[in-house]
Amino acid sequence: MHVLARFATPVLAAATVLGLVATSASAAPATIRRGGPAELPYSGAIRFDNLGPLSVNARILGVNVTAQCSTAVLNGTLTSSSTGSLNSATVTGCSSNVGGSANITFQNLPYTDATVDYAPIPGGRDGTLTFTDPDLRIRANLTVFGISATCYYGFGSTVSSLTFDLYNPDNPNRPNPSVAEAQGKMNNASLDRLSGSGAICPATGTANGAGIVRGEKTAGSGVFDQTLYATG
Repeated sequence: MHVLARFATPVLAAATVLGLVATSASAAPATIRRGGPAELPYSGAIRFDNLGPLSVNARILGVNVTAQCSTAVLNGTLTSSSTGSLNSATVTGCSSNVGGSANITFQNLPYTDATVDYAPIPGGRDGTLTFTDPDLRIRANLTVFGISATCYYGFGSTVSSLTFDLYNPDNPNRPNPSVAEAQGKMNNASLDRLSGSGAICPATGTANGAGIVRGEKTAGSGVFDQTLYATG
């Protein structure tokens, strides 16, 4: 169902989430570092893994539907100067409170217009991740209430960017304090419906979830064991 598509989109944005620690409220480009605020800058591959189920809420055929996907793995790149890309994405284990199925595909990859800003809020986030790539597009082949449809979502007339809250590994307000890694959080994120059945692909829906992101200690190894940190 569309809810799953809407869910997947914010997840892709989370692919390059990196937290930032500070106390001021100003925003500035972030510097991505290896492990801590005084460490060397990091540029290279990154991997995102969700922390717990990622959920989406929407209204379909007059029914409030909640969908959850158990696994989201996204791979991309990040530069020390806070720009990034999403190169691949896999979302699996999706189900909803009304049954049905979904097959989600990220189209037009890579998405390259991603930026991380140092924009702290006391007692909350440390920064933001924003995606503005006009090619961002997600296809969802859905079956809900016995009805099948193909839905497409991306940036349109009402949504032109996606922004997410970011947290450094030592921020006590990060989504999962027991995991000492950079984390990102989606709060009611959404995209525009570009095309698809109006009944099964509603124009509105919101996604929520959180995840961690790591880099590689050894470039090209495919082992994502590098804690990442961002400063202003």
